[in-house]
Amino acid sequence: MIPPLAFFITYVDTGRNFLGCCSLNFLCLYLSLSFSLFLSLCVCLQGNITNMAIFNDITMATARRPYTFILALLLTILFFLYTSRLEKFSSAPPRIYTPTASEEMQLDSEYISGRFGFDGTWNYTRDYRNLFLSQKQCDVAFPGLFEEVERPVRLRRNKKISKKELDDTPQLNGFIRAMIFDQQLYIIDTYGKIYSRGIATLQALHRAMLTSPEPLPNIEFTMNVDDRMEGHPQWLYARQAHQSETWLMPEYGFWSWPETKIGSYGEMQMKALLTEASWPWDRKIDKLLWRGATMNLEVRKKFIEVTQGKEWADVKSLDWHDEGSMKNDLKSMDEHCQYKFLAHTEGNSYSARLKYLRNCRSVIIAHRLEWMEFFHPLMKKDGPEQNYIEVDREFEGLQETMVDLLARKDQLEEIAERSVRVFRERYLTPAAETCYWRRLIQGWKEVMGFEVEFFNVTALGEKKWRGVPVESFLLERRLEWDPY
Repeated sequence: MIPPLAFFITYVDTGRNFLGCCSLNFLCLYLSLSFSLFLSLCVCLQGNITNMAIFNDITMATARRPYTFILALLLTILFFLYTSRLEKFSSAPPRIYTPTASEEMQLDSEYISGRFGFDGTWNYTRDYRNLFLSQKQCDVAFPGLFEEVERPVRLRRNKKISKKELDDTPQLNGFIRAMIFDQQLYIIDTYGKIYSRGIATLQALHRAMLTSPEPLPNIEFTMNVDDRMEGHPQWLYARQAHQSETWLMPEYGFWSWPETKIGSYGEMQMKALLTEASWPWDRKIDKLLWRGATMNLEVRKKFIEVTQGKEWADVKSLDWHDEGSMKNDLKSMDEHCQYKFLAHTEGNSYSARLKYLRNCRSVIIAHRLEWMEFFHPLMKKDGPEQNYIEVDREFEGLQETMVDLLARKDQLEEIAERSVRVFRERYLTPAAETCYWRRLIQGWKEVMGFEVEFFNVTALGEKKWRGVPVESFLLERRLEWDPY
């Protein structure tokens, strides 16, 4: 006699092979017999092997009323599924160990960073577009990046920023007042022209919020997207040394600068990488490159004068409105990477070019800078960590400097390599930018001396919504409008 379990397995396997061509009645009969056989097997396994009359009774009853047994079978299956589900989703036992810091970092990485998998060690090719780093991970990935947040926090720790200070901030061209409330960015007020640079800045801030793996605090703040502002606690692109009240935010070009045909920052970085692949250090042109408009600025006019006619210089002033100048003299930012030496000069205040130059494996030569951006504390003009060369602001020593550099040009590749490694491959990546934005929000909250109010209350006691959600503002570029 075939053992009951073997018989049951053989029976089920045979039925499975023929179910595809069965009629409904045959299917019902098959399932009914299967159910009866299952019950019989249970009886046999309980030790009642000799009592095979039970099997015969169940089989006959199944043949007479197959639908009844089908229902019974389905109810039985549902019962087993339900009880299995309860067991599967029962609460897990509590942890009985305390993870180490490295284990916590790995757990945070696996949960927060998803497919990126930040493991506590910076890896450019894996991490540069990781926008989901926690605050702890940002500290590990970018030590030294947050100096321009920590500095004003130290300054205002015992003198909190008041709502009156925000109210008293001059509403000059490029002014934006905004708040973050319950993880949503709202634009409260603007003044003057909010050009594409303002839109780009809000886009970048919004991206940093949306990708934050941790809740962000409610804050209210002002920013200005023009070149020159001072004297009030607000967010700006650049500051001078004496402007201690200024909080630095990432410049708009980290999102995009389409008017100059540079495009998005990621686009520029990709083009620079492609150019670098074809222009290794020993092939790069042995000259100092600069392109730009003088804008009647003394520092730029002096630079043009000093470099005029020098064989080591490829320096030309651009006229953005002259077709010949644009056709013959303009160099794209990635074409800058074809040169060993790149000059940086300031503009009306700071100059946006510096972050782009940092994407080239070239030696950057800059005059003594009066304006600083959020990443400038990482710039080293000498010592073992040197990543650029500084000359005097009048360029009086530029001739001697260039002669010396050209004489030892093969020894300078290390400076160029360090510049790329520090900036392009770490501190000027999208991952670093989003970390900085979120730290700026956290730092501002630390020294904010008031709570954000979502509503304005009128004299009649009515509550009026403050601000427009940033999603709508970015499309309309205004705070009030009529339907259609």
